[in-house]
Amino acid sequence: MPGNTTESPAQNWNTALKYIAGRKAAEESLGFVAHVSATVRDTEDPAAVVPAVARACVPFFAHAVSLDAEPTHGQAVFQGPDELTAVTEALRGLAAETGQRQLVISEHEGLAAKTDPRHLELLREAGGDSAVVLSLAYRGLSDGHLVLVRQEKHRRGAFSPGELALASEVADRAGAFLALAGLTARAGQ
Repeated sequence: MPGNTTESPAQNWNTALKYIAGRKAAEESLGFVAHVSATVRDTEDPAAVVPAVARACVPFFAHAVSLDAEPTHGQAVFQGPDELTAVTEALRGLAAETGQRQLVISEHEGLAAKTDPRHLELLREAGGDSAVVLSLAYRGLSDGHLVLVRQEKHRRGAFSPGELALASEVADRAGAFLALAGLTARAGQ
């Protein structure tokens, strides 16, 4: 924590509060990743893992989440308000069409350069404010996407570089599980 400086008492408090808020946000993010990891590890029924991960993401991490779950469900699992179903499917299609492993749509200053303004406009027309689509490919064994959509008033704001890293951790865990489920399904045939 910052020590005493020649700053005014108000500046010292402001610095201390920023430090505390940053630590709290980091702890919250680590707790979320641990929760997703525990969900993947501890859910007994393999068919229930992907829906449980989707439920863990909403509303804490996004307003809507869609996870491809071919090995366990044969289709994508969606969690969120019905009005965002179409936008998650459109984003999945856009990612598949472009062949990108990562599609980011956010006005956050750290991600604005990666965002196509046309995609942002389409997302806003569909009721979203920022979105991330990540490939679930894990060592070439599974395919599909994790789609996260936030609306304008999400408590964590627009997706930032730190939020993108957190989403990548969720995608890695889901991708690893789906790859294992796919191998298990193929071995049982």
